[in-house]
Amino acid sequence: MESAVNQKPKVLFIQPPIYDFALYDLFLKPYGLIRLETWFREAGYDTAYINALNWQDPETEQVLGKPKRKQNGTGKFFKQHIPLPESIRSIPRIFGRYGILREVLADKIRKSQPDIVCITSGMTYWYQGVVETAEIVRKLVPKTRILVGGIYASLMPEHAERVTGADLVVKGDSPDPIQAFLSVNGFPMPSGSIPRYPSIPTYVEPGKGADFWGQGAGVIRLNIGCPLHCDYCASNLINPIFDSGNPDEAFTLIRNLYQRKGIRHFGFYDDALLVNKEKVLLPFLERVIQSGIPFSFYTPNAVHVRYIDEESARLMKRAGFQEIRMGFESASSEFHLLHDHKFSTMQFHDSIEMLLKAGFTKKELPVYILTGLPGQHADEVEASIRVAAEAGVSVSIAEYSPVPGTPMWEDAVKASDFPLAEEPLYHNNLFFPTEWRGQTRDDLQRLKLLARETRG
Repeated sequence: MESAVNQKPKVLFIQPPIYDFALYDLFLKPYGLIRLETWFREAGYDTAYINALNWQDPETEQVLGKPKRKQNGTGKFFKQHIPLPESIRSIPRIFGRYGILREVLADKIRKSQPDIVCITSGMTYWYQGVVETAEIVRKLVPKTRILVGGIYASLMPEHAERVTGADLVVKGDSPDPIQAFLSVNGFPMPSGSIPRYPSIPTYVEPGKGADFWGQGAGVIRLNIGCPLHCDYCASNLINPIFDSGNPDEAFTLIRNLYQRKGIRHFGFYDDALLVNKEKVLLPFLERVIQSGIPFSFYTPNAVHVRYIDEESARLMKRAGFQEIRMGFESASSEFHLLHDHKFSTMQFHDSIEMLLKAGFTKKELPVYILTGLPGQHADEVEASIRVAAEAGVSVSIAEYSPVPGTPMWEDAVKASDFPLAEEPLYHNNLFFPTEWRGQTRDDLQRLKLLARETRG
């Protein structure tokens, strides 16, 4: 291949569009893809981005209008109503494609003319956007090598191989399969691990990084993985080993993004932000406080209640946390004994008191109750909502989505009337795939209404 001979091959990194019934940008960024771009760029590759979720794309805005956004960089995406796929037409809901127009995406790919395309993936039931992107690449630049990675690729690699036709489907976070693929195909070999903290490209041309770094909000991840082994969660499948981060490197990244891009709103992508907090999170927060930079932090993944103490609550407030989302899951001790070994209800109330004492308001402390697990009874969920509401916090329902490979997966497959193993679209919790007589759709709507009443 000519570019391989010139030792300057071009890699195009694509965040694909998303197909779903609803989608909101709560710090939705392809952090793994950004890290991968740093790895290739520092190895001498020519790199470029296409963000198909770019809500600022002018050509798409002319057709679909401007999405409503918030000052903190969150909000809505471009949306087109599309027919439901044949396999899921039994559900009476409006289906949508979120992102820039297909023809705009195709034009950007055509102009890029890459040697390698890296496509990221999110939820398993979002795979259609990955397929669309791969099909466009195959049609317009057929000699290009296609790599697909991310959550869907890691959880359902065989399905991804079959429906995307990718040259390589990458499971997990290891660089080994990518290095082997590059070697076999005659490309230069990036060395070492994929960097934990990405570097910011020096260029700012449209399509070369600005789409991800320059849209008002950023993301940061201190720690990789999670030491807990909740049987409904895929964290251990994606990152089997918990690895604590570096507070100085993390702070340097967000400081540079603030100084060079003006970004001060950040969402944490950690699955276990408070674990090992004395060595990672707390020193990071102290650096933030000492800097005097007016950062605002958010926790879209929620934090573990058991690790909150007075010092962490105080520092999070001083450092600029605008919310502390918490995974309460259930007030049932049996639930936690069976599924996650997380905490007691007493710990929950103590944590809320510490956060309130630190200066957070009850509206800034949203709490999630997990519902829809295989065999879970509606009465347990209702009791959990009421216990959480007693603390005066804002309660929300988190609906279970079956996750391939988790300990709970087989129970979900057996409990569901939908072909979960064959069609990932049914993993979407909108289908309520594990409905049973102990928790029906009517029960679910009643529980949502009850939770909504706690928010006033």
